[in-house]
Amino acid sequence: MRPYITIRIVFFATIILIGGSARSQKQVDKKPITGKPWKVPLQGKTMLPMEWVAPGTFIMGSPATEAGRKPDEGPQMEVTLSKGYWMGKTEVTVGQWKALMGESLREHVIKMLNDETVYDFGGTKKILREFMNFDKNDPGKIMANEADSLPMYFVSWDDAMEFCKKLTALEKEKKQLPEGYEYILPTEAQWEYACRAGTSTSVFTGQLVVQGKNAPLLDDVAWYVGNSGINYQGKKLGNSGAGPRNAGEKKPNAWGLQDMPGGIWEWCRDWYGPYSGGKITDPPGQLTGKGRVNRGGSWGSGANDSRSANRASNPQPEKSAYRGFRIALCRVQ
Repeated sequence: MRPYITIRIVFFATIILIGGSARSQKQVDKKPITGKPWKVPLQGKTMLPMEWVAPGTFIMGSPATEAGRKPDEGPQMEVTLSKGYWMGKTEVTVGQWKALMGESLREHVIKMLNDETVYDFGGTKKILREFMNFDKNDPGKIMANEADSLPMYFVSWDDAMEFCKKLTALEKEKKQLPEGYEYILPTEAQWEYACRAGTSTSVFTGQLVVQGKNAPLLDDVAWYVGNSGINYQGKKLGNSGAGPRNAGEKKPNAWGLQDMPGGIWEWCRDWYGPYSGGKITDPPGQLTGKGRVNRGGSWGSGANDSRSANRASNPQPEKSAYRGFRIALCRVQ
């Protein structure tokens, strides 16, 4: 019996050593490490997963031959991003917003409806609810479902940046930020580069073919008007037959990022403006403008809005059920 006992002791000792090694590795990865995914710890057990995006060069914009192309997607540019960065695996969710900002979606909407600030909506100065035609006394009228798994919606560009600033401050305090990096909205170039994940077709799954409201190439990777009403449960918005759908349910691109096409429109850091063409390194985008770039399309958008090169512009203070954001962890110094 002694050889049997010896083997058992060695076997269990090996398991303990392996387990201890795994735990040690988890302890080492309590801050972002270049080239590796990173999960940002928020309050409680809530995490915000991020994927590493290596530096590289790509063609930004769309060729004149691309179906569904809009004039503002050109001229195409050869863009080099010289610094790697992390990108949120999905849009920021209701649960992640709640964990960091300390307010639920409903509380956020009620605060929005009671905001008496006069904002500049690209030359039009109004209170937000008046600009958006919202009823101050009926938050339920403009809201869909409120689950933590949904992308956070009714978020202005300023709201998104405030989330990033608060997260940066907390992570700096914990000394968990690589030097020179901060949480911030991605630039438009960073967003498109990450969305394409090394591809040059209209979506990362291939060349998009739209049939009425449907586009089969999108069905597995995006929530858009052609599929967002399928098996939808809960409160619907307007006549859409749907509302925001859960983040992270669709297949990722080659770099592990989900819901970049469809889901919900995502704010970018840049002001909206024309492309310069030619070759450019680390473009900051327009430095002034009337609207901020948002990308990706939404659950209520047509299929062509989910193309990698598609662009939109909206006033910085605007908030809607179709717009949210995804964060990046970038070197900004």
